[in-house]
Amino acid sequence: MKLVLYSVNHHNCPVEVREKLDLTEQQRQFCLREMGAADQISEAAILCSCNRVEFYVYAGENFDCDGFLRGLIEQVLPGAVDVWRKYSRCSTGVEVVRHLFEVSAGLDSQMIGENQILSQVKSTYRMSLDCRMSKFVFHRLFHNAFRVGKAVRSNTDINCGAVSVSLAAVELAKEKIDLPGASAMVIGAGENAELAARYLLKDGVGSVVIANRDTEKAEGLVLRLKAGAVIGLADIAEKLAEVDLVISSTGAAEPIVTYRQVADKLADRDKALVIIDIAVPRDIEANIGRFECVCLYNIDDLNEQISRNEQKRRLEIPKARRIVDEFTDKFIQWQESLKLVPVISQLTQKAIELADSEARRYAKDFSKADRDKLKLFAESLVKKVLHGPISFLKNGDDEDFNTEQLRARDLINKMFFSQSDKR
Repeated sequence: MKLVLYSVNHHNCPVEVREKLDLTEQQRQFCLREMGAADQISEAAILCSCNRVEFYVYAGENFDCDGFLRGLIEQVLPGAVDVWRKYSRCSTGVEVVRHLFEVSAGLDSQMIGENQILSQVKSTYRMSLDCRMSKFVFHRLFHNAFRVGKAVRSNTDINCGAVSVSLAAVELAKEKIDLPGASAMVIGAGENAELAARYLLKDGVGSVVIANRDTEKAEGLVLRLKAGAVIGLADIAEKLAEVDLVISSTGAAEPIVTYRQVADKLADRDKALVIIDIAVPRDIEANIGRFECVCLYNIDDLNEQISRNEQKRRLEIPKARRIVDEFTDKFIQWQESLKLVPVISQLTQKAIELADSEARRYAKDFSKADRDKLKLFAESLVKKVLHGPISFLKNGDDEDFNTEQLRARDLINKMFFSQSDKR
């Protein structure tokens, strides 16, 4: 059997091309069932994210995985087969193991150390399980991948600090105010605004209101968030008198909040107001920062912090790779130990056959009742003789498997089995 990976990812394929290979959940399930029906494929899993489409396959040594997968892509995404043919890259054996472990650790992501990919790897495994395509080898492979992801994040600072603008905005807000007791307003309903709202809710913000020109779109966001209220842009000035925090991210060409609009509301305000403008162009007029009660920040303030955080994460890569290498070595050792199973079985069977043959040879010298005892004695004797060699081969603990066991296996093959036996 061989472990094979076919991958199309952000390293060599641009998003506008890569998205043509985006497989729905139903399409992935179909592919797994088709692979399950193939005689030469024992186990399989499909990992799909915004950055990658990857097929992990455990198949027969001589099986044409490339041709099979190309045919499968042609069935589910006929227009994407040329993309697959041009951009898919194949890895085998230890490189497959190392790659999956690096993916789980966040080392192969565009955003180093990101956490979302680990949950996507877990979802990949669950779907494979549901389709009965994760068995002996993939159970071990994916559970080790989960352990790698946890070990890297627990023992390094690979995911320290925010490296996205939305998360950086919320982290800055947490430094300035007590979120659980605060009321917040998010201006905008696009991707960055939605992420900021989600991060605020995750960190326990007291309340959140979404302000947007298109109130229907804002209502859709509130529905997805399962929290919050909606106001139009005309109500922002009035709401500023109540909130402790504003995070703004719209696509407007001109400022959404001007000095003139909010001057009356902010002039007599005593309570501090934190405003974080992550829009480009800016949503908040700069001179609003002149009010004593206002702490105004823009995307440049965040970018400096993001850059420092990215650098910190990159400094952790060597430490993370050492953890990946350690887990990879142990998995490969375990996989190598599987090669011992046939020789142990053969050795035991050969010894029992010899014992039974010798028992039959001397059976005529014993009564019928004693012949059975003679057979049991002969079998028991060879099992005891083999106990030491077999214990050495198994080594008791697969974590300590080493090359001496493989040499012992080869020696046993030469000593006990003819070429015809091995065939």
